[in-house]
Formats: sequence, C-alpha cells, structure tokens
Amino acid sequence: MTTRSKFLRAAAVTVAVMALAGCNAIPGSGPVQVGLTDLKQIDQLVQFNPSGPVSGSSQEDLVRGFVQAATSSSDDYSVAREFLSTEYADQWDPYTGVLIDDGSRPYRDDGGSAGVLSLAAAANVDAQGLMVPAEPGPTTDMRFEFERAGDEWRISSAPSGIILDRSDFLAIWSSQELNFIGPDGLLVPETRWYLNRAALATEIVGGLIEGPGRRMQESVRSGFPAGTTLVTGTVPIVDGHAKIDLSGELLEAEPGTLEEVVQQLSTSLKSVQGVNGFELLVDGATMREGATAARSELRPSADISNPAVIIGGTLGILIGGDFREIAGLTGPVNDLDPTAVTLSPDATSAAVQHAGGVSRVSADESAIIDDRDGLLEPSFDGFGVIWTVQAETAGQLRINTIDGSEATVAAPWLAGREPVAVRLSPDGSQIAALVESPEGSVVLVAGVVRDDSGVPLRTTDEAVAQLWTTGAPVDFDWIDDTKFAALTNLGSASKITTGGPGLFSQEQGSVPEGTQISGGGIRSQLRVLGDGDDLFASQGSGWQRIDNEIELLAKRG
Repeated sequence: MTTRSKFLRAAAVTVAVMALAGCNAIPGSGPVQVGLTDLKQIDQLVQFNPSGPVSGSSQEDLVRGFVQAATSSSDDYSVAREFLSTEYADQWDPYTGVLIDDGSRPYRDDGGSAGVLSLAAAANVDAQGLMVPAEPGPTTDMRFEFERAGDEWRISSAPSGIILDRSDFLAIWSSQELNFIGPDGLLVPETRWYLNRAALATEIVGGLIEGPGRRMQESVRSGFPAGTTLVTGTVPIVDGHAKIDLSGELLEAEPGTLEEVVQQLSTSLKSVQGVNGFELLVDGATMREGATAARSELRPSADISNPAVIIGGTLGILIGGDFREIAGLTGPVNDLDPTAVTLSPDATSAAVQHAGGVSRVSADESAIIDDRDGLLEPSFDGFGVIWTVQAETAGQLRINTIDGSEATVAAPWLAGREPVAVRLSPDGSQIAALVESPEGSVVLVAGVVRDDSGVPLRTTDEAVAQLWTTGAPVDFDWIDDTKFAALTNLGSASKITTGGPGLFSQEQGSVPEGTQISGGGIRSQLRVLGDGDDLFASQGSGWQRIDNEIELLAKRG
C-alpha cells in the first residue's frame, strides 16, 4: 500500500445524515433508530433570506442560487427546493450531511443538461454532528443534472446534503461539547456541531441518549440506560429550565445511573443559550432538578498550567516572569541529564527521557522503565500511567502503571508509521500522533480502551486524521481535553497550528527554528522553545520571546 493510500484510509469520512436525534434511543439491539422529522420545521435562530430562482436563469445560475439557498433551513429548506424540478423537490434530502468549503466554486458544463461545481473542501460533518477535516488535495466535484420546466431550467438531480462555506457555516452552526462517561466515572467531552435553532437542547439530549460517536464508542459510554427515549420527543425550555421527560428505563437502572445522567445533562447543556437549569422527569414525574455546570465542578480537568522548564540544571515553573523550583524533583531529574521531561498532572513525579531510556522519577525514587533506543518523549496520563513509544515500532506501545507493572498496548493504526510525537489527551480517552504526510504533516487521533480502573488495554484499531498542515513534523502536545497544537518546520521558521477532534484547524504564526511545544490549558499558555535557548509565548496573533537560557521545555501529562 502506498504512503498516500495509508493516509487516505486514515482520513476517510463519509458525508452522512445530520441526525436530528430528538427521539433517538440507545438500542438494546436492532437497526439504527429514525430521528425526529418534525424538528426539520423549526427555524434556525440566525436567519439568511436567500432568493428563489429568477426567470431566464442559466444552469450555472440555478446551481449557485440553489447552493446559496441552502443557508436557510426555514420551512424544510423550501427556498432551495424552488430550484428543483417538481418531482425531484420531494426526493432531495438536505439532511444527509454538510460539506464545508472555502467558497471558491468554479463551474463547468458537462454536456447540454449537466454541470459540475468544483469545491475546495475544508471539512465534512457527519450523521452525529461529528466534523472531520478534508485532506488537502484535488477539488471535490459535485454533479448536477437539469431538465426543462416549460421555458425554464430546473435541477433534476443534485448531491444530497448541503454545501456551505466556512463563514456561513459558523454563522448558523455551533460546536457543542457532549459529555460521556469514561473510566472511573470521569466525564469526557466529544465535540459535535448542530444547527443553531430552537431545537438545540433537544438535539443535545438526543445525542447523549444515542451515545458517543463510532470512534469513541469503545472508550466512553453514555449513562442513559439502553432503550431510553424522550417521552414527548422534544425538550421544551420553560423559564430557562429544560424539561427532559425520559421513558421508564431510568427507574430500573443500576445505582449511580441517575447521577451519571444528571452530570451528563448539566455539563452538556451549559452552552445552550437561555438554558440555566433543567428538570429531569420520568414518564412525567419529576426525578431531579439541577443547574447547568462547568465540567471542572464535576471532575478533575486540565488545570491552566504554567510552563515547566529547566534553567541552570534546575526544574521549575515560570509564573509571571518568576522561576520557582519544583521541590523534590530537581535533583533526581537533573541527575539523569534529561533530553525530555513530562510531568505528571499534579507535578509530583515525572517521566524523564535520557541517554539510557525513560525513567519514572519522584522525590523518593528513580527507576528506568524502558531502555530501548529511539524512544520518543514519554506521555504521562491522569491515571498515573507512563506511555513510551519507539518510533520504528510505534504499533506496539508500552505502558508502566503507578504500581510499577508493565504491559504492551496495541496501536494498529500506527503500524508502519514513524511518528515524531505520540501523546495522550489530559483525560486519557484519546491518543494522538504527529506523523509525516505527503503534503506535510498530519495529526492522527484514536481512542484509548481501558478497564474499569483506568488501566489501558489497547487503542482503537483505526485513527482519524484530525488536522492537516504544511511543513515537516517537529513536535505536538495537547492544550486541553479537546484541543491540541502541532509544531512543523518550514525552512528556518517553525509553524504552530492548533486544532482538535471535531474542530477547524487554525494557523497561529511561527517562531524561528522551534524544537519543542508545550500546551497549558488555554492557547495563551502555549509555549514554544526555539533553537538555542529562547522561549516563546503566544501574544495576539503572533509570538513573543519571553525568556532565554532555557535548557529544556517540559510537558504536562
């Protein structure tokens, strides 16, 4: 298999139905359930007012008008349907997905009764509202067919779904974090995209009931019992409270299920405009009332971390220009003459890379845990597990748990690839690798499968390409549970690109000859170590040199 075909397989995504999940249920068995069709009639909150076809329109005029008309979902995309033939207007399905492009759409005739619109695709949104970026490369051709309706042309065949440029998409769709249950009861966010409309709360609750997307199904779960449905099919908002009436399965569930459901609802509904609380009912009877809450109130999440560095042989934290030594770790870490350091989330221990391999270091002891050659920087997850990766055998990862036991974790999606960085998300639910691609660099993300106590068993068999960028791969780190940053080399400059699973990538400028990058909870805490000893911090749309004489930039987790 060629290098390109490997990446095509990793990045493949199908533009599928944008599920309106108001009455979806977690099935015990059987086929996928049908969504709530009457949600299609609820208007989006931000309104576009496109025009219908005008007399004498050319075929190209029809195609461009039809695409623009799809910015309005009002009355089941009624304006867009005016561009279609009478027969095809009832067949066209705008709910099979969203293709997001850059807005440059050259058109060409394809015979007397067909035409092709060429799109520079940026991303696709699938049936569950999950976004995947499009691989850079050739344009995507969308074919339209036409027929005469009296003296006028009408579209008789068109691709299903809708086409939006990025600015229009962001005006009428929004990203939402649906929170699912991970090992040890931790809440794990999954980014979804929904059309901004009055039914948003219904769709979010429906998404929670339906469960995590396919890529994360083995890593997290929904707390809602199998077979659960919304009794009324919708989630009405009354005086700022979402009224969520569920079927009776919740009454027969295991102890603790109600609390999981409440936590999922309170964290996932917090971004819905006009919702500041909810009432949970079962078959009309009130079970619990609660307020929407931030994730940090319910589970440990990545704190905003000040950068950890080594200056003059001392390991410490930079806080507002001051350097504070990490007591207890400096001596044992410095004794190893480290080439890379990853701190545990609480900064009480470290995974240290050195000439002899990787060691687990605390104030009380230091023990080598992997002595192989060619190791990448280690990763330290929130369960106290240190992950080590040998670039040439990346399909078999090694772990060292907090009690000192060791195991091999299979990562089939990395077999045959040589990543420059492999790191765990702060919540430990996902693992990402920065690897070379035919066009530059790509970040591949897979799920982590753990037992109930959080010990990793394996990764998912497949990974999804979640960021494409130019330049040779240099380094990578997670910013928080949903966002990450990649450092790539373009000659003497090193480019920083941020993104995340289900998010658009954003170029964040460059620094001279960057060698390491470290996340810190938010973009403003990102740090990049330049060639030599200069430390850079993001400032506005660029990067500012904030310190020098930095020997090493450490990572957290």
